[in-house]
Amino acid sequence: MCRPQDLHVQLHRRRQAAYRLPPLRCCWCQDPWPCDCHDAQPSSDRWVDAGRDAARLLLERGFTPILGGETLRALWRRGGRDRALAQHLYALAGGD
Repeated sequence: MCRPQDLHVQLHRRRQAAYRLPPLRCCWCQDPWPCDCHDAQPSSDRWVDAGRDAARLLLERGFTPILGGETLRALWRRGGRDRALAQHLYALAGGD
């Protein structure tokens, strides 16, 4: 028997309420609560360069750096040594 405050019931009510909302105009997500589309700001070149340089320094010193996803994607898009670094950092963090 489910009580009205069980987590499963609450999530079901949340999902049903989200279906009644119109999609957001900026990204077409149905539910604004878990949407983080508007938070993803493109990284500046200086920010990506700083992340790259910090990651290289930490690797040289024997540490495993963890960069944000946007910075890793920007490094990967640059190609060359930056792409190789992004792939290496992704693998170190447990990626495929």
